[in-house]
Amino acid sequence: MTIILSFAAFGLFATRYAVLQKSLETLQKNRKEFVNFTPLWVASMAYDYTVASIVFIANIKMLRLFRFNRMLGFLMAVLANALPALASLGIIFIVAFAAYSLCPLLIFGSHVYTYSTFLRALETQFTTLLGRTEYFPLIKAVDAFWGPMIFFSFSFACVIFLMNIFVTVLNMSMNEVENNPDLMSPESEVVSFAVRSIKTALGIGKRDEDNGMEYYGTLDSMDARMASLSESLDKMLLHDLAEMTLQQRQLGEYRRKSSILQPLQKVRIKEGGGSLRASDKTNTVTE
Repeated sequence: MTIILSFAAFGLFATRYAVLQKSLETLQKNRKEFVNFTPLWVASMAYDYTVASIVFIANIKMLRLFRFNRMLGFLMAVLANALPALASLGIIFIVAFAAYSLCPLLIFGSHVYTYSTFLRALETQFTTLLGRTEYFPLIKAVDAFWGPMIFFSFSFACVIFLMNIFVTVLNMSMNEVENNPDLMSPESEVVSFAVRSIKTALGIGKRDEDNGMEYYGTLDSMDARMASLSESLDKMLLHDLAEMTLQQRQLGEYRRKSSILQPLQKVRIKEGGGSLRASDKTNTVTE
């Protein structure tokens, strides 16, 4: 994706340069003639957006290199854990934001330039979301009732309500990641182990005077690891106990079946012995 955008940026840069040279030549030939700079503006805006997209994607890729850092790994784990809830909240935010952009467009679009198109209305509402309130006197002058009503309801719904829900979701996800270290990537642990090994080899790391062991981490992380180890041992013991119970049941079933079949076998053996004796008697009589 970055390579495609890079080639597109080169092409837009060449297009912008060619349009600029053509517009300047037209302007120099006849200064009284009207020169349309709209194609130049379009090419320039397309080039700026393309370069901004390349920089954004490059920064996102650079964050993957910082995943070995423990704090950034923790941040990425929090965002990954909160992704389903944030996706649902994002859908609600988009619907509410689009509604609060269409409403002033229909009411103030013919009077206020910043609400004349849907794109301008989106930009105006986004700047209002960031705390820019210079458009409030304009819409209030157009309609003294709907102007303040839309402004304050938008501020309450999007700025106060949805933003607080967003912070609450992140806070809950942070607590879950702190209480469950398995949600974090083990790559930071690998890097920490490598750094500890290098410090130990160089004699920089702190050691315990009693047993020569090296101290790192906190008691909370040790408690979490011990709890995880205890849970794993409990699962193993329950699995072994279930297997032993199943084997005992199978052995009991086998013994029960064998206790039923043994008398039948004895009866068959006796009947077989009686028939043999009868055949012997008949043989002696015939002789």
